[in-house]
Amino acid sequence: MELSGETIVDLVENQSYEEKVVTNPAGKEIDLDSLFAAFTDLAKSEQPVRAALDVDGGIEQGGTTLSMEANVINLPLRYKNQEKKLVYVDKAYELSVYLIVDNAHVSKSALKIEKLSSLTAFLDDSESVLAKGAKWFATQLDAIRENQAAATLEEEKQDESK
Repeated sequence: MELSGETIVDLVENQSYEEKVVTNPAGKEIDLDSLFAAFTDLAKSEQPVRAALDVDGGIEQGGTTLSMEANVINLPLRYKNQEKKLVYVDKAYELSVYLIVDNAHVSKSALKIEKLSSLTAFLDDSESVLAKGAKWFATQLDAIRENQAAATLEEEKQDESK
């Protein structure tokens, strides 16, 4: 399943790809199943798509945003200027599934991206691909918790030394 670079650039430049954002209720366990269900529905279009789960208000409100995207490069679809530079309009591209975590404590850039599979493999066997995705998200969420705890401890030490 290939798409022309021209189609991809047009969708990204106009931000006209399909997208669904699910809110994780405050104080509740992170509901990856709702993210996975939203992405699975969108992925059937075989186009660039994005599904996101906003935890604690999402990255915009100091929380976490977990996303799954079908894209041709390992950058979020919202990075339209970079995508336009990297995707050639006269070339055909295979879509892949990417996992994205946006959180201030996941990395210095507050962004972590991982290629999960090709979109074809995802559509052929979404259950096993999603199991890998769940493990990756769990690892990233554990790292965020550890990094937040370390940052809090560092702040406390600095406050005591004043």
